Amino acid sequence: MERIGVDPVGIGLMLPKQFHFNLKLTGLSPAQANIIKQDMLSLGGEAAVAKGVVSCRVVHTDCILSATLKQLRRLVKKLKLQPYGLPEVASSIGEALDNATREEVALRGRTRSWTISRRTLIMGILNVTPDSFSDGGIFLSRKSAVERAMEMVEEGADIIDVGGESTRPGAGTVSAEEELSRVIPVVEELASRGIAVSVDTTKAAVAEEALCRGAEIINDVSAMGRDPDMAGVVARHGAAVILMHMRSTPADMQEHTHYDDMMTEIFNHLSDRVDYAVRSGIERERIAVDPGIGFAKSCEGNLEIIRRLAELRSLGRPVVLGTSRKSFIGAVTGRDVDERLVGTLATLSAGILNGARILRVHDVKEARETADMVDAVRCGPPRTPATQEEIKL
Repeated sequence: MERIGVDPVGIGLMLPKQFHFNLKLTGLSPAQANIIKQDMLSLGGEAAVAKGVVSCRVVHTDCILSATLKQLRRLVKKLKLQPYGLPEVASSIGEALDNATREEVALRGRTRSWTISRRTLIMGILNVTPDSFSDGGIFLSRKSAVERAMEMVEEGADIIDVGGESTRPGAGTVSAEEELSRVIPVVEELASRGIAVSVDTTKAAVAEEALCRGAEIINDVSAMGRDPDMAGVVARHGAAVILMHMRSTPADMQEHTHYDDMMTEIFNHLSDRVDYAVRSGIERERIAVDPGIGFAKSCEGNLEIIRRLAELRSLGRPVVLGTSRKSFIGAVTGRDVDERLVGTLATLSAGILNGARILRVHDVKEARETADMVDAVRCGPPRTPATQEEIKL
């Protein structure tokens, strides 16, 4: 519109008409659904509801709104004046629209922050375990672990994610004492070198000690559901937390891969855990979410998550994507675990374009270059292109 000479005021008026959204509301009463449908139709949009809503033959219904941003904003204003609890529904719609259209989101750690917009963050995986599916046993010593972490930082990692207990399918648990002995020496050394450290743990005792030794983020695959003390630890230290979707435990999670509506379950679970974290005293800006690729998901389920990842944007928190070398890539490509780099990079590219903003990876150098290229496609080239000297540095 600017290029064809449209008046700036006109651009402002017309721009909200250019963006179309489909929003799903759940658990509406027939009275709520009927009012929403009539209001939406009066604004030129659509509202799909269950067949028995008009005659009130159903107790509750879900509703799919289909409209432009301008129409949905007007719907919010109308619903705020209606009875039957519709002002609360209006607030939820408004919040979802704000989140889905936000270009920039912040993630605050214990002592540092990241502004996530044009540049995707890379989280390098550092497993100090004997049995992780890809790199188990390689970085057991403090020296080898620190050396690998420093290498990943040189390759472009923004965060190093240290894990002392494998969460591969079928993995058992280890004691807090054993996990601490694996993780803490590495966390302490990396933090002393000024590296941003995340700790992959479900145990509050491990999180407590790691944060005291300099960690910034707790990456909890149970979304703080396994240890009732975890939320208090994270809140008290003012740390960031990554909340992931998973059914059951790593030991038997792959026995629970059937879903009636997988993305709805993932969305609702993550939304509930974000609300729980906030109620527990963790600021919203300290929360990221992870749909849990490979955690109680089939190959088809993992592919669907990547394809529909943009649906999580309305949560308003950075989305973490962890596909690195996972078995579903092998199922598609026929490659063994150490030959899945190309497949991994393909999933990362699709993930970024669909809303992933933090990538958890083994192959940092290749992931960084892939993310930089996809970010350039998504947002345009960096505002200040790197010089050859800067590239060498």
